[in-house]
Amino acid sequence: MLKVTGLDKTYGHHKHSLKDVNFTAQPGEVTAIIGPSGAGKTTILRSVNQLIRDDGGQILLDDVDIRQANKKQLRQIRHHIGMIFQNYNLISPLTAIENVLHGRLGAKSTLAGMLGLYSTDEKSEALTLLQEVGLQDYAYQRCDQLSGGQQQRVGIARALMQHPKMILCDEPIASLDPKSTRIVMDILRRLAKEKQLIILINLHQIDVAREYADHIVGINSGAIVFEGPNQDIDAATLQNIYRQPETAVTDNAN
Repeated sequence: MLKVTGLDKTYGHHKHSLKDVNFTAQPGEVTAIIGPSGAGKTTILRSVNQLIRDDGGQILLDDVDIRQANKKQLRQIRHHIGMIFQNYNLISPLTAIENVLHGRLGAKSTLAGMLGLYSTDEKSEALTLLQEVGLQDYAYQRCDQLSGGQQQRVGIARALMQHPKMILCDEPIASLDPKSTRIVMDILRRLAKEKQLIILINLHQIDVAREYADHIVGINSGAIVFEGPNQDIDAATLQNIYRQPETAVTDNAN
């Protein structure tokens, strides 16, 4: 389980990006973080993976506080946290299978990683994962020759190559067409159930969150304004999540 308590992040001039953020995300579930642009969704994900240093709180993954890990411990923890990005974050000239194999770099020595030394078992696993996301026929095709939806599926397979406990998804469908969106979200939901993964995903699309998420976290101006099961989301709750801050309303009025 992922349990975040009292998470706080301030950028210069005491501007809060996150304010006492508390939520949980369970294995086997898709947890969607929704809210207006600039609300703090990406900051939460980057804090969970400690890509940015926050100012206070706890981030517990299976009762281990990620915030308290030293560099060596954090490297080991991150190896079991997959990341899926809006812009895919692939090495475009490399093939799909080469990109998937990069998911093993965190488990290898620096020299083995630099030389691209992968075992037969690792290559076989990469092919199996590409098959799981429906790309077995594209394993040896360059990623810059794949569609956006296909590239995102390569990213999912790469994350799975890490043998993750959790996958963090930062707006993974923002650049995709409706068909590709459904394919990617179907895969993520299936993986959560079948592999008992924690899937934590930032979404702008409310309809997608309501269709695919088991658990929803609503954030506005850095503060959690809703947390609960999908079925508890109603029109009044959504209005509260997406309301304009009072300062914004005042500024617009002027």
